[in-house]
Amino acid sequence: MRLLRDSGALSRSDLARRSGLAKATVGTIIGQLQQAGAVAEGTAEASGRGRPSTPVALTGHTLAGLGIEVNVDYVATTAIDLAGRRLSFEERIINRPQMADVVRLVREEVARLEAEGITLLGLTVAVPGLIDRVRGVVVEAPNLGWTDVDLARSLREELDGRIAVAVDNDANCAARAESLHGVAAGVNDFVYLTGTVGLGAGIVHGGEVLRGSHGLAGEVGHQRLGDDSHHCACGRRGCWEAVVGLRALEHATQVPVSAGEDPVSYAERLAEIPGTYRALAGIGASLGRGVAQLAATLDPAMIVLGGSFVPIGEALVPAVEEALAASFTGRGCSVALSTLGLHAASVGAAVDALDDVYAGRRTLVA
Repeated sequence: MRLLRDSGALSRSDLARRSGLAKATVGTIIGQLQQAGAVAEGTAEASGRGRPSTPVALTGHTLAGLGIEVNVDYVATTAIDLAGRRLSFEERIINRPQMADVVRLVREEVARLEAEGITLLGLTVAVPGLIDRVRGVVVEAPNLGWTDVDLARSLREELDGRIAVAVDNDANCAARAESLHGVAAGVNDFVYLTGTVGLGAGIVHGGEVLRGSHGLAGEVGHQRLGDDSHHCACGRRGCWEAVVGLRALEHATQVPVSAGEDPVSYAERLAEIPGTYRALAGIGASLGRGVAQLAATLDPAMIVLGGSFVPIGEALVPAVEEALAASFTGRGCSVALSTLGLHAASVGAAVDALDDVYAGRRTLVA
């Protein structure tokens, strides 16, 4: 299944050669996956001598993962099927959503998808903050005002344990999405920087998300890169997110966020206002300093700027590239803008929700 996901349609012979399995074994597996509705065969194609080869491709349009992103002023949901096709996306404006809001939204989305004949294989919720992934607990999400919220347990109880539930950091989820469906596809070592109210990093090393000993790797937004005049939602001063996050954009441009406006829409509006880019010079310089430190520490091949950074990338990317060029180790690191927009974290959460299937920890049944 991973070979078909990553390479597209392949013949049985190709699958046997790439997997190292016997052709008979591959044939048996394909039969089981067909019964489960996960794969389909295409039209036989002649390829020189011998019997025409029949391509096998993931289909799984009735088998899906559901991803939810919870942020300060919105909640986004994405469902993707087993072949990575997006079945649905929705953004709901909710100011400082609470756990009850998330539970209600999950209940509604699960009911809608199941009414359409979709079998959900998993659900992952992406939250901006410190996450204990093993327990599914939001340890601290300062911008949401959440502390020790046992989100996974509440959702399992709501769903009567029918669907596997996980909770992860939003930047980690966004990095997963970029590595499979975005600008960093095929890049084994990169850093994704969120651009929402806060700032976090999803660190991908060797093709896998780097989580650290306690699952807290990537909390770069609370590095001290500013001075004491910059107050952070976490209660500290001088945090990087207080210098380059959404509130810093408002302060630098003197353009307030409108009610019900998500970070990307706000940045798109900023990009249309004359003189905005000059006002963002300081933010670009601060973003560049932090990125140069990340490059010196992690040696990534690419830095991906996401969320609200994308619409104003014309003002930010040159400053980041200049900082990298002047740094000790950053010359080999490129800078790219996310192609997934506001969808990145919820798409990555949906990808994560399917991981148990691709890792063989969950068996598909006919």
